[in-house]
Amino acid sequence: MNKVTKDSAVATTLERELGRLRRVHIMQLLRPSRDPELSALATELLRVVVEAGTIRASDLANTLSVTKTSISRYVNEMLDDGLLVQRSDPSDGRATLLSVSAVGRRALENRQIRRGEILHELCGGWPKGDVETLTTLLQRLNDASQKRRMEQRARLQ
Repeated sequence: MNKVTKDSAVATTLERELGRLRRVHIMQLLRPSRDPELSALATELLRVVVEAGTIRASDLANTLSVTKTSISRYVNEMLDDGLLVQRSDPSDGRATLLSVSAVGRRALENRQIRRGEILHELCGGWPKGDVETLTTLLQRLNDASQKRRMEQRARLQ
């Protein structure tokens, strides 16, 4: 098998396996069964806000690659549920900053604990080096994907 054919076969297998991962297998296991109100986007939203400390909704929308309308709807629901806190931005009186409430932190921590338990169960028999390699490769893939989205967004503006 020549290099081009082998590369093509690897790319096809990678695409298929990522599709399987996204559609049914691990993602179904990782979805919260006891906290249906904390969707995958809500979880990622909380994670981004925790990492930022405080953030404007527009910056949150850009980070998550969702529309401002979508983020507004999610933020309002999460404010109503007590997962987020909103306050005026001292540098711009027209804007507001979001932060995660104590309730939101607990919800995120509980979900992360459950996900960690499931992932530990799934990868428990793997050599530690394999888990570390998978983690590194997934980070690299996510970073490349985010970089590409940012470049595409910049070209459209």
